[in-house]
Amino acid sequence: MSCFRLIAAAPTFFLIAALGTIPTRLLADAEFKMSLVVNQDTTWGLAAQRFADAIKYRTQGRIQIKNYFNGQLFAGKQTTEFALLQQGAADFAIGSTINWSPQVKELNLFSLPFMFPSYTALDAVEAGEPGTRLFKLTEQQGVVPIAWGENGFREVTNSKRPIHRPEDLNGLKIRVPGLPIFVDIFQALGANPVTMNFDQALIAFQQGTVDGQENPIALIVPYKLSLYGTTRSTH
Repeated sequence: MSCFRLIAAAPTFFLIAALGTIPTRLLADAEFKMSLVVNQDTTWGLAAQRFADAIKYRTQGRIQIKNYFNGQLFAGKQTTEFALLQQGAADFAIGSTINWSPQVKELNLFSLPFMFPSYTALDAVEAGEPGTRLFKLTEQQGVVPIAWGENGFREVTNSKRPIHRPEDLNGLKIRVPGLPIFVDIFQALGANPVTMNFDQALIAFQQGTVDGQENPIALIVPYKLSLYGTTRSTH
């Protein structure tokens, strides 16, 4: 697949706990649910396992966390994950700000195109007053943030042609998350955005029903998305 870097904000993900509503007496010998959109072979999955192992070790086995990968808890509807935390159907999640922006609209900050020129600039926002404010806004929705984690800048891959400049996107059917901001961005760039959940997208890539997709390298590599098309190159 051909590829180019769309210098949009890195769609950060952060670890979330909804433990504020759980009585302390229920914490002993408890098993909690961790929700993840992606599989265990991604950086998200590895982080989730390390987090679960650390909790089990530091509580001497009293508290255990079971990881539910590939969107098992929300049946593939990735933009409903935040609601699961609010409802108590999930206790933890390593989730994308993209998927949680329907409930916390300010998280769309990280989806704005060409907003951050570098990881240094992004880190400054997360560690500074904007990051603190976003944590507070999230907590006001009943979900307690623990930490930021960076997923990476968005990369576009496709099976049709190399992309050297925005006009090379003209007419390409690009899978995007089911959020208006992504549709608007890719329409402005001349592409034909197609919205679908991630599990559906994996099938679409294999069947060739879309020309390409956009995701960070952290997901392109473990899911081998470059296999669904021509040889991948970076521009």
